[in-house]
Amino acid sequence: MDEKRITKFELFSELPEEQLEKLAGTVNEWSKDAGETLIKAGGSSHQLFAIEEGKVDVCDHGEPVASVGPGEVVGEIGVLKRGLRKATVEVAEDSKGFFLTNSQVEMLRRETDDFEDKLEKLTEERGH
Repeated sequence: MDEKRITKFELFSELPEEQLEKLAGTVNEWSKDAGETLIKAGGSSHQLFAIEEGKVDVCDHGEPVASVGPGEVVGEIGVLKRGLRKATVEVAEDSKGFFLTNSQVEMLRRETDDFEDKLEKLTEERGH
């Protein structure tokens, strides 16, 4: 994957070159059609999803509470807090992007000085 795709996301924009290279060689891509489920509440939190195209809706008990689109991520709370998923994420428009696994996020938390702060700030901004 091209490193420039990763740095388009604020969460990853200031990663050192070494971490960018590691991620670019190991992240996986995803794509879902409108109407599909990306994340199911109550499931295990194994991935942080970056959205490059499309739109997804974060739902609480079936009701949309937020829309997330290009340049944003979902699933950050689960990978940060290591619990079960708190919300379901439904694909509102055909969408695609890439995802990081828990181990990739852990590597960034260990090896990048301000990554954990950025991740925590994002969860605070979203009210969690």
